[in-house]
Amino acid sequence: KAVVSTQSTGVVQKRVRCLLDAGLKLLALDFDLTICSIHTHGLYLGSEEDLRKLLHPEMVSLIKDASSHLQVAVTTFSRQTQLIDNVIRRIAPNVVVRGDFSCDTTHKGVPKEGKQTHIHSVMDEVCKKGERYRADQVLLVDDQQNNVRTAVHYGSYGLVFHGPSCLSALDRPLPPSPSIIPCLCHS
Repeated sequence: KAVVSTQSTGVVQKRVRCLLDAGLKLLALDFDLTICSIHTHGLYLGSEEDLRKLLHPEMVSLIKDASSHLQVAVTTFSRQTQLIDNVIRRIAPNVVVRGDFSCDTTHKGVPKEGKQTHIHSVMDEVCKKGERYRADQVLLVDDQQNNVRTAVHYGSYGLVFHGPSCLSALDRPLPPSPSIIPCLCHS
């Protein structure tokens, strides 16, 4: 049974349009407490189906629609990347999952802070397919403010996720240069 979103397709499409209009090419999403409503601590023992039921429907809708237009990646510190990959691939098969031990970047000088190794690992993968992404073409959505601040420090956009209502920050044009996207809603 798939997670069903209560959001209209039009709202999600508008959000994706705002991301595209800002020139974004990579949407990097944290898993625990961002895509998923709980923190698994990398120790989730339930089934994939049970984990799928814990996903925020709004995030499921965003992943489905955005993955048709942008590279979407899950950036997580979890060691359960295979479980997360299996759950996410049921939503959108072209999403890349990068976890605690799956971020093998080949570039020297990649910052180790925050989710930078995860993001650069995805950038390396798409580079092998002939595409190049710049840091200012990346949006990291994460519940941890320090990860978002680090992404912004290194030239990407960031959105601190306090709950699904924060996605409404993507309903309007993004700031002209990478920064933390203000979210006035807390859920």
